[in-house]
Amino acid sequence: MKKKSIYISIIVVLLLLLIGAAWYFLHNQSVDKSSLPTDSNAVEYEGDKPTNRLPNGQKGIAIPGFDTLVFSANQRVNFFNPDSNDCLFLMTLYIDDKPLWKSGYCKPGTGYYDIELSEPLKAGEYSTYLKVQCFKEDGTVLNGAKVEFDITVQEV
Repeated sequence: MKKKSIYISIIVVLLLLLIGAAWYFLHNQSVDKSSLPTDSNAVEYEGDKPTNRLPNGQKGIAIPGFDTLVFSANQRVNFFNPDSNDCLFLMTLYIDDKPLWKSGYCKPGTGYYDIELSEPLKAGEYSTYLKVQCFKEDGTVLNGAKVEFDITVQEV
């Protein structure tokens, strides 16, 4: 009887060690996360570069906002990822809740001046928003924003 309880104790200890080793291995192995591909169409941003600083040395993501955008013959925009950020932006332009343009992964300090919409817009005013999704280079999802504004399309 005494011999049987010793064997059972040894088996239990070995099982606990095996479970512990498996847990350690699964939680401490380095994960090979490939980095997200950045968009080669994003150009170095040359517009105003306001310094966006948070109080008391806090860290955060700077997301530019605006009230209106005017389109004429060329669809000139000013969508950019401030160089103060340490994340990638993925931007989608929605007009009347329909996605009409999407960027690639835009690295800090780059942006877009010219975009091509998936559908032409008639002259007029539209309610719109730019959905900005933020990611670390390894693909980790960060906070994002919905920047609401109006678009005025002018006749050529």
